[in-house]
Amino acid sequence: MNISVAIVGLGRVGRSILRTNFQHKENGRFKIKALCDVMPISQVAYLIEHDSTYGKPPFNVECDNENLIIAKNKIRYVQVDRRKSQQQNNGLNELRELKIDALVNATGTAQIKDLRNLIDKQITKKILCSWNIAGGDISLVYGVNEQQYDTNQHHIVSASTCTGNAMAPLAYILDKHIGIDYARIITIHPALSDQHLLDGYHNQAHLGRTTAASIIPTKTNVADSTALVLPELKGKLDSFSYRVPTEIVSAMDISTCLSRDTSLDEITDLLNQYANNKFSNILHCDYGKWSHEKVSIDFIGSHFSSIVLMNHLSLSNQRQLGISLMHDNERGYCCRALDILDVLSQSF
Repeated sequence: MNISVAIVGLGRVGRSILRTNFQHKENGRFKIKALCDVMPISQVAYLIEHDSTYGKPPFNVECDNENLIIAKNKIRYVQVDRRKSQQQNNGLNELRELKIDALVNATGTAQIKDLRNLIDKQITKKILCSWNIAGGDISLVYGVNEQQYDTNQHHIVSASTCTGNAMAPLAYILDKHIGIDYARIITIHPALSDQHLLDGYHNQAHLGRTTAASIIPTKTNVADSTALVLPELKGKLDSFSYRVPTEIVSAMDISTCLSRDTSLDEITDLLNQYANNKFSNILHCDYGKWSHEKVSIDFIGSHFSSIVLMNHLSLSNQRQLGISLMHDNERGYCCRALDILDVLSQSF
């Protein structure tokens, strides 16, 4: 069903969801009726048309005073300060007349009470968040637990996080077939937009250091994101992150203590089986090219949630498993967010 969608927050994720929606269909996978952000409409159009990471989009971009025109599709633009609460800024009330089925909130800053208010005021019927919002109804990772969605109970839904979408499918496979006693997850993550080009103030001081000059250690929620969708793993996962001065494509190094003895052949067969069947659009087993290793830039634009570097699987003492993976932390995540929108469309 081609449901009506609004996107609030046109940072990297919001614009990538928009771009992915129109990537292969001129009229879009979903009918985008509205876009909302604090930027002037001309700057939104400029950033969509000129993307420093992905290049020009495969569609035309135009704008007038009130609308963005994406591949001939006219989309209402509402300039609203998303940093303010719903009580401070009623700009989203304009969306009511558009009869929005699902609103994608990609701000990363919204408060749950303000999102509930949007539903209560009948501005939208369902809300999909691009992070694990506190107080949300459920967190879904497509391919892992989307079948748990209940249209009568779940109105504010999280599409988890980019790293959660990368880790959860692997954790699901390993725990289902072998068992996980403990896993340590290290992410090597590209710099994010809240970091600085030069040393400056940040509410987390280490993230205020010059982005291009250092590898910056910081926290990550990938362990919590994974346990939200696989609660049986709560307390069994630990995680840490390093921010590095690259644009896109994140890597993970995962050290896992398994519950029973296994072999590399069994692990390899399991991963290939899922990559070719249940997780065919989610998991990819990569063996390099012509006996050479690929590098992170080679995975830019990949729609997979997890790309396992199969040449680097390691197993010690039949239970200590090492896995290396990469994923385009924008494109892969946004493909899964659209998949979750498909799940929400069951409601209409």
